[in-house]
Amino acid sequence: MNNSTNGFLFKNWQIILWFVIAVFTAGGLFSEFTSVKTELTIVHDRLDQKVKVINELEDRLIDIEKQLEYERGLLEATIEEVNFINNEQLSKKH
Repeated sequence: MNNSTNGFLFKNWQIILWFVIAVFTAGGLFSEFTSVKTELTIVHDRLDQKVKVINELEDRLIDIEKQLEYERGLLEATIEEVNFINNEQLSKKH
């Protein structure tokens, strides 16, 4: 039986070599795909964090814009009130 095994290996060494190469290649490919998957997960997590920061900044910007509009409206109303009072006083003098 030992002689027949040696004869098989001797006659089919190319097939065995290709099989060994295929196994190592498959292992290398699996390793690369696992590495790419890990890297993609890290990039995805970082992107999620950046989206959160952008959303928070957008919310802050909206709050600032609301405050500015409020202050502008208050300033315009105050100016109109002052003008109204000044016009009223001028009309009483005449």
